[in-house]
Amino acid sequence: MSELVREALRQYQQRQEGAVNTDLLAALRAVQAEARKAGLDRLTGREIEAEISAYRRAKRANA
Repeated sequence: MSELVREALRQYQQRQEGAVNTDLLAALRAVQAEARKAGLDRLTGREIEAEISAYRRAKRANA
């Protein structure tokens, strides 16, 4: 009997994880599509770091 319960729990956990992963994948694809439309999918690592640094400087200046 415990094998049946264990298998049922395993299947339940897989279904729960699958739903979360599906939602996360859909959100990731939406963000990627927006980045492509805005031309942000071609930023270099240096450009990304510069954007982050600029944001942090502006945040500190406003604080």
